Amino acid sequence: MARPLEQHIDSALRAFGCDASEILPVHDLQTDLGIDSIEIVELAALICRDWGRPDVRLDVSGVRTVSDLTTRARALVSAVEVG
Repeated sequence: MARPLEQHIDSALRAFGCDASEILPVHDLQTDLGIDSIEIVELAALICRDWGRPDVRLDVSGVRTVSDLTTRARALVSAVEVG
């Protein structure tokens, strides 16, 4: 059974050293979780690898919060499943 997308994102954030007791959708990636702009790009690649699709690219331009990242990743998953 596949893991929910949110678990892939949580795992990726924790791999980058995010030690927040709980990662919430409203958390700002940079301010609240300490993920810098270069790490956000690396985070996107890690999410795709963890999801089992290292061949796809998750566009993170304009992504600020965990919710933004989840929304963008969900759109990518939908596009890949349809395409």
